[in-house]
Amino acid sequence: MEQVSLYRKYRPHNFANLVGQDHIKTTLINALKTDHVAHAYLFTGPRGTGKTSSARLVARALNCTNLADDYEPCQTCDFCKDISDGRLIDLIEIDAASNRGIDEVRDLKEKINFAPSHAKYKVYIIDEVHMMTKEAFNALLKTLEEPPSHVYFILATTEVHKIPETIISRCQRFDFRRISQDDVSKRLQFIAKEEKIEVDPAALKIISKCVDGGLRDAIGLLEQLNFDGKVTLKKVQEVLGVSSLSLLEKMLSSLMQNNTEEALKVVHELHIQGSDLKQFMHEFVDILREKMLSSVSNGKLGETRRLIEMIDVFLDAQSRLYTSIPQLALEIAIIRISSDLESANPAKAVKQAAAAVPVAVAPTPVAPVAAAPTPVTPAPTTAAAPVTEKALSLTLETLKDKWPRITERIKTPSLRMSLKSTVPVKIDGHDVSLQFNTNFHHNNVMKNDHRVELEKLIKGFFDVNIKVLGIIKEVELKPLVEDEAPMPVPPPIDGPMVDQALEIFGGELME
Repeated sequence: MEQVSLYRKYRPHNFANLVGQDHIKTTLINALKTDHVAHAYLFTGPRGTGKTSSARLVARALNCTNLADDYEPCQTCDFCKDISDGRLIDLIEIDAASNRGIDEVRDLKEKINFAPSHAKYKVYIIDEVHMMTKEAFNALLKTLEEPPSHVYFILATTEVHKIPETIISRCQRFDFRRISQDDVSKRLQFIAKEEKIEVDPAALKIISKCVDGGLRDAIGLLEQLNFDGKVTLKKVQEVLGVSSLSLLEKMLSSLMQNNTEEALKVVHELHIQGSDLKQFMHEFVDILREKMLSSVSNGKLGETRRLIEMIDVFLDAQSRLYTSIPQLALEIAIIRISSDLESANPAKAVKQAAAAVPVAVAPTPVAPVAAAPTPVTPAPTTAAAPVTEKALSLTLETLKDKWPRITERIKTPSLRMSLKSTVPVKIDGHDVSLQFNTNFHHNNVMKNDHRVELEKLIKGFFDVNIKVLGIIKEVELKPLVEDEAPMPVPPPIDGPMVDQALEIFGGELME
């Protein structure tokens, strides 16, 4: 007996079994009820979400001779059976990936005018239609717009952006959504029950999460992971490389408590187990994302910022995983997060500073003697108040004083370079104005990521939320040629010296 894959065996044979696409199901059934079925449909969406199955359901409903009251195919008439078995010659399924040229479309156009051989209507299902060539699309245009009355077209694609607008405009478009994890899990439970497979609910949850909304992939995984009629959580984790939930929670707890040592132990355990670190980081970022969205809805803005910073660090680490030491990128990410949290925790900084300051111990009071001398008063206990950078008040003078240390801690090289020639010039409330020599340095520092990094560092020193503003230094241009000094006014031509000169040279005075 032929072995049929589970995803083929449990392909929906009526609209009621179409999972997660209620908006499309309702629209198609209404079109059948009112006899307004379009002659060309375009089904688009992610893989495994029911596009081809829905196309076959439309073909069933158009040709079924015994439609139910709710316009569901009966599944018992000859046409329904032939479609289920793939024997109906009037249902033509074309794979556009291997039939993509103009010659195939010309052949289709020649045969399309022939009446159906057996059914009421011919239905052409063109799968992966985005693979067709430009010339093939152009040849199909007129036929698609005005097909014979006995012909219906259903185009299916995962990449609708590759289809010409002229084709899209001639079809009724339906966008298939990713199927929710709950719907995928329920369908898998139904199939497991029908196939008498003993399945762990936690395993189904992991499968539903890994397939990213594709039901066909989920059913395929269920069949693959079925060992002797059982699907266990351990097997799912081993085959899919999925990390243990306990390790994910332990990592999150360690980082939130700033326990670097425990977080690094998790990495070591993952490495010893041979776990896929890339998959672990993907799952961990997903957990951080859920926590971030939850903190936003609960109005915990401080926690939100902290989670965003953690997500940024781990996303950066994901791109560095391909090294000779796979766990190194993850370890660096953990240490970076821990050091950032430590520098941003004023209470911990004060506590550490207080522990470093010696405390003067009061001497033991001297007991009075018989002569009752004046009792010795114990010296008061004195402890120097811890002074940390957090205790500084934000003024222009303190900012200028700390400016070299602030710029040294900048992690982005281009930002650090632009800040070398930058000077704080004004503080107005929470606005800090910086003066730049050039527009280039101004624009570089005022980029959103750079500005946020600088504001965060300044806050780390002064524990004040500030906003950085930029001012361009005015350059005084001097003229290349100095203004000529006015010519001195000659003295009046007169006097005894003039008379002597005239006499010596034999000249005469001209006015």
